[in-house]
Amino acid sequence: MTIWSIEPRDPLIVRDGRPFGPDPGARAATLPFPFPSTIAGGLRGLAGRTALQSFNPDLKSAVLARVRLRGPLLVELDENQQAIWYAPAPADASIHQTQPYDEHKGSLIQFVPALLPPGAAVDRNDGLLVQKGAEDKNKAHPFAPQFWQWPHFASWLLGTEPDAATLIYDGIRNLETNTRMHVKINAATKTAEEGFLYQTRGLEFTTKNRKRLLLAGDVEVINNVEDAPLFAHFEGGMAPLGGERRLMHWAKQAQWQLPLPPANIFEQIGKERACRIILLTPAFFQAGYKPSLQNAGGKLHPEVVASAVARAQVVSGWDMLHPNKNGTIGAPKPTRRLAPAGSVYFVKFADADDPARIAQWAHDLWMTCISEEDQSRYDGFGLAALGVWDGTTKQLGAA
Repeated sequence: MTIWSIEPRDPLIVRDGRPFGPDPGARAATLPFPFPSTIAGGLRGLAGRTALQSFNPDLKSAVLARVRLRGPLLVELDENQQAIWYAPAPADASIHQTQPYDEHKGSLIQFVPALLPPGAAVDRNDGLLVQKGAEDKNKAHPFAPQFWQWPHFASWLLGTEPDAATLIYDGIRNLETNTRMHVKINAATKTAEEGFLYQTRGLEFTTKNRKRLLLAGDVEVINNVEDAPLFAHFEGGMAPLGGERRLMHWAKQAQWQLPLPPANIFEQIGKERACRIILLTPAFFQAGYKPSLQNAGGKLHPEVVASAVARAQVVSGWDMLHPNKNGTIGAPKPTRRLAPAGSVYFVKFADADDPARIAQWAHDLWMTCISEEDQSRYDGFGLAALGVWDGTTKQLGAA
């Protein structure tokens, strides 16, 4: 396995699915962060390159299953070229304003599993509810970061609340966008078409305080001896990604690795017979937002008892492997709803489950993709980290 980094030279456009055609006033918007399948597709395109810089169509089926991604995650390069990893803000945390308001200060509120009081009902029939662990009537902080620096995220996984002001200062509120106006050029006259202005919006990977950001993911390449070696003609350099084929710098980072688990976290999970699963990338589950965990559990009996999940994301794409109805290669992928990155699932194990085996289960699950479909896992959907939880719940509305 190898970490690949992707540093955009130009603003990265990852289209959000809204129509964008040759019409005056058209606008190409971007998602706030690329889907894992976008990065996986870019990597597979590079893996199948020939010496002539074109894609070898005979390798289509090979690269689909043999170039597997875990990620992408956001990374900052410091002044010493060292990687600082970021994680999406967990959905079981909320940063609120303080009184009097100060944009640099805040209070951190944790969400905890909740039970409905007798005779109560809500429009969710699965009972997977959470509520604020402490009363706070202040509004959500407008500068709450969407990305937490990994040391603060690791503290949260261990059940320690990081300082809200430090989270705001060290975190990244969002990736900034770059908007550009373009004009359609008449191919015959080489002049601008009257009235044909259009706009594109892409993601910037430098911030106002000059942080140098990039994307990174762990790539596993599975080769058979008889196959042409993947990445044989690309070991790094400039190559396109996303809308308008904007240029990125792709590089193998031999000294990097995905973030390691906090010390003794697996033993603590085994002792409590409970944990939190936090999604670092969006995930696809057959039941919508709720994972089954049956494939990940082995002979154990993990049960999701509560969840903190934001609004679903929708993804589609283009399938270059299978023929469409007209018999030509390529067809739209089915539209799928994803549990977004940052989603948190509170999991309990049966009392009969052995703590040592639970700890091993947690170890094996760390930084793996837990989507419930092989190709989704290969594409990087559902990358997961684990955090501690004592297994307790409180009645909804109770102080």
